Amino acid sequence: MNDNERLPFLFEIGTDELPARFLPVERRHMAETLANKLTEHALAYAGLRVLATPRRLVVLIDGLQTRQEDREIEVKGPPLTVAYGEDGEPTKAALGFARKNGVEIAACHELADAKGGRFLGVRKLVPGRDAAAVLSEVVPEIVLGIPFPKMMRWGTEDLEYARPIQWLVAMLGDEIVPLSLAGLTAGRISRGHRTLAENREVEIETPGAYLDRMAENGVVVDESRRREMILAGGARVLEGTGGSPIEDTELLQEVVDLCEFPTPFVGRYAEDFFVLPPEVIVTALKSHQRYFAVRQAEGDALLPLFLAVRDGDDTSLDNVVHGNQRVLVARLSDALFYWDCDRKLTPDQHVARLADVTWLEGYGSLKDKIDRVSGLVGTLWQTGLGDGGPVPEALTRAAAICKFDLVTEMIRDGKEFTKLEGTIGARYAAAAGESEAVCSILEQYHRPRGAGDVVADDRLGAVLSIADRLDTIAGCWLAGFVPTGAKDPYALRRHTLAVQRTLLHHGLRLDLGQALATALDGFAQSPGGPERTGEAAALLVFAKTRLERVLTDLELTPEAVRAVLPAHGADPTDALAWARALDSFRGQPDFLMLATGFKRCRNILEGDLLDAAAVDGCVARWLEGGQSPAGRAFASLPESAEQHLRDRVAEVVPVLMTCRGAGDYVAIFRALSTLGPDIGRFFDLVRVNVEDPELKKLRHDFLREIYGLFAQYADFSAVAPLEIDSG
Repeated sequence: MNDNERLPFLFEIGTDELPARFLPVERRHMAETLANKLTEHALAYAGLRVLATPRRLVVLIDGLQTRQEDREIEVKGPPLTVAYGEDGEPTKAALGFARKNGVEIAACHELADAKGGRFLGVRKLVPGRDAAAVLSEVVPEIVLGIPFPKMMRWGTEDLEYARPIQWLVAMLGDEIVPLSLAGLTAGRISRGHRTLAENREVEIETPGAYLDRMAENGVVVDESRRREMILAGGARVLEGTGGSPIEDTELLQEVVDLCEFPTPFVGRYAEDFFVLPPEVIVTALKSHQRYFAVRQAEGDALLPLFLAVRDGDDTSLDNVVHGNQRVLVARLSDALFYWDCDRKLTPDQHVARLADVTWLEGYGSLKDKIDRVSGLVGTLWQTGLGDGGPVPEALTRAAAICKFDLVTEMIRDGKEFTKLEGTIGARYAAAAGESEAVCSILEQYHRPRGAGDVVADDRLGAVLSIADRLDTIAGCWLAGFVPTGAKDPYALRRHTLAVQRTLLHHGLRLDLGQALATALDGFAQSPGGPERTGEAAALLVFAKTRLERVLTDLELTPEAVRAVLPAHGADPTDALAWARALDSFRGQPDFLMLATGFKRCRNILEGDLLDAAAVDGCVARWLEGGQSPAGRAFASLPESAEQHLRDRVAEVVPVLMTCRGAGDYVAIFRALSTLGPDIGRFFDLVRVNVEDPELKKLRHDFLREIYGLFAQYADFSAVAPLEIDSG
């Protein structure tokens, strides 16, 4: 083989059936990691595909370089100070380095690294290796590194994998790659479909013949082809019914990954079940049976049909349809029983039962949670989230019953309908005669349920959603469930992101610091009540960290976001406006001079900054011409450059106040930018750390007041262009 020759490559690992949710994990890991490994080992390739079915993971490469090219590498040895003695002769360390690399000491040379260090070095010619040898090492390593959600052991092999490994195929061209894994050695023998081909052995002559050979034996390896078969076959079997399957990307992907040869079919159920809410029927079809609900092609009403997929052909399909219909009737009958049973009690009667259900050990019942959330809803409405009027009756009522569905037969005990929490509450509330507005709030307040979900539609749903999540965050935080690393058992990160996304989506203004403190106050009688000092501050820091991610996802630069969060991160909507305003100034020379001066102030002060109380008084002191918190005026500053800067800052402060009152953040940064040249001139002409202790102290006070004033708008050091020496 020559170094530039390319041949097709095939790798297949066969296992017992994997759960469908495992397949995207293995496809992604294998594709990314193998591509990186081939690049790392200097093996060129083209047309890399990773395919998977429940019983096999497959790698196909159209053309893989069969041998690495010989290459010269630079090997770094000991530092020159160690490699040579004072007499200039090589030391044992140098001689050992040369011997280890198979060269004479005379062939070694001086090598400098990126940090300026000087070392002994040598150039070595590394012969290329056959691709087969490289693959036999890296492929098993990649396979065993797949991060499956669960692992298992079997037999006597000391390894873990998602399911027992049954066979291996590895071929480069028409030659077998000598690859071993789990006590098995790779060959050219695969296996066909478990039923259609009776799991018989299938010999693969070449990688290019693989897909056709598997198709001949009942296996459609390519997931995109299986998806096409399901969609086209589903449309075909639904012809003449007047219906079409409800689109469900998640379910479709799961069904694709549950089979090797999909055959869609249609089943029926009685229209008597239409007394159930449509969501219940759709969930019953999907959660346990992996069926697609069918609705009218012209409209949204459900039809008494379902679309399912068999892993096999259409042999004896009538028996399959009959069996699936029988199972589904049992599921829907259970749901109908729950529905009838739950409606015998009113929402208020269900709420009363919540007093017997613990929300969090030591932190009250679910009834206590409802009471806290109801109080928090009123506070939030009056302090930022309301429309200026009293709390709407619908919101008050929705808050008072928002958790009642947790004790219904439909939701409790982890049944398949648990994901309908909120939605089913709204349906029960409507059946009990609650207003449309109340039902709408109950249906909305659980949103967003995940990163890809939408937030509550309107202000009322948003307020209840935020109140419920703030109460959960506060209680779990007090109970010690603070997220650490990958551990976040009560999803506090997700709840915090949901609150911030909801505020931003609706443009609602809320001081999260105050809101979290209020939520914490709701646990005054809890075990952690007396020792909650600092918890609100810690929670706000946690929230600001989450907000940084939210805002950068909105195409704001990370530097601008980090700059505004210290001053404005408590209010996500306000922080967004500040970040957008600041981002528009980042490339302007005067603004960059301002940011550089701000950073230089901080470096000179070495952390000796104004405390929070003193910062609050900065504006008032500058309106009086500028003075320290102790009352020492800056009128005695001797240099003209510092006098000019003092006067300019004092001139700008009233402008800043007017602009802030008007909410014109762009104008604030424009006004601050005009100070950039003045600050630059100050640092060019004035030495702060002079020998005179009184003058040095006065100048430090002066810089502290400038820094404290500017810090109320942003941490400009986050957008400063250069590292500045203090001095």
